[in-house]
Amino acid sequence: MFSKKNLALLAFSTVVSLLLAEVVLRAVSPKATNFNHHQLYCEYDSLLGWRKIPNSRGHHKTPEYEVLENINSMGIRGPEYQLEKDSGEYRIVVLGDSFAEGYTVGFDSLFSEILKQKLREKLPERRTEVINFGTGGYSTDQELLCFERDAMQYQPNATVLLFCVNDPWFNNQSRYYSRGFKPLFVQEADSLRLTNVPVPDLDSRPTTLKVKDWVLENSQLVSRLKNLRDNARYAADGQSVPDEWRIYQKEITPEMAAAWQVTAALLERLRRKTADAGSSLTVFYITEKTEVYEADWQEFMKTYSLVEGTFDPAAPRQRLRALCDSLQIPFIDPTSVFVENAAANPDASPYFKHDWHWNEHGHRLVGEVLAAFFEKKN
Repeated sequence: MFSKKNLALLAFSTVVSLLLAEVVLRAVSPKATNFNHHQLYCEYDSLLGWRKIPNSRGHHKTPEYEVLENINSMGIRGPEYQLEKDSGEYRIVVLGDSFAEGYTVGFDSLFSEILKQKLREKLPERRTEVINFGTGGYSTDQELLCFERDAMQYQPNATVLLFCVNDPWFNNQSRYYSRGFKPLFVQEADSLRLTNVPVPDLDSRPTTLKVKDWVLENSQLVSRLKNLRDNARYAADGQSVPDEWRIYQKEITPEMAAAWQVTAALLERLRRKTADAGSSLTVFYITEKTEVYEADWQEFMKTYSLVEGTFDPAAPRQRLRALCDSLQIPFIDPTSVFVENAAANPDASPYFKHDWHWNEHGHRLVGEVLAAFFEKKN
């Protein structure tokens, strides 16, 4: 039987060993920790869950990019924008998540700035302005509320909603990973009821959860052990894919069907709200790297030990296209452009190698696709 002294010595030795392992990992095989942009440069918002901090600057640095992000007084990335449009101005607002916010590239390389530049060149008779409300971690529900509270004040002629494959799942959840709690719409008959508002503040978590999240985000040893555990679990359980990625599953689950149902109601409400504001809504699909590169798709299948033929990389965009068609919302799918670009330029990927977001090349492709759409439309 261990004495108190032996137990204390064992505990001390364990802590020292873990600290030494952390130091060795950082020195010998450093790995970027999951440092959270949204905790660093966002603040609590009682309606949306979180928002970019007004009048702030965020320094985003990883081994692949280093970007200084400037946020204006209204919490929008970029310069100050007046609420009232100038005479003859054509104004586009963008809603979306981290792909839309684009903190992986400089502001001038952001797809929304490329869109503005292209339209000013192609349609010089009018002044086009593009205001990007993208905020990392947002899903369609938060983007809808962002439009109703903030974006519509800018009197947009057009609204572009960037849609990510994990949006449907999180449209039916009250929390997004460690970034915080969020609003939750509940479908009742033919209407949506907003719940979880005021959104609970992330700081209201028990201290034990705060410590757990901090350790997971900052410790290379703990994050690697978690990855090993998860991979072992995936291998043992077979198709133990995270819930949000079941969107690629051919046979839709009841949980994902419910998430799509809420998503459809959110898109319908956003379509009505934009129309009431004198704006036209367009949905732009965010093509994931796994949908462009076969090797990345096979890695996805391997990671979660998935059976070939049960998951399809085209499933999300096919369902979204059908949904937009039923709601009569214009839908832009840039997948073919990304695939053709990958085939023609195998050494110039539109994505970072490790980060899953667009690089400057990817943002330019998206800006050009959107510019072509609006040029044809107008």
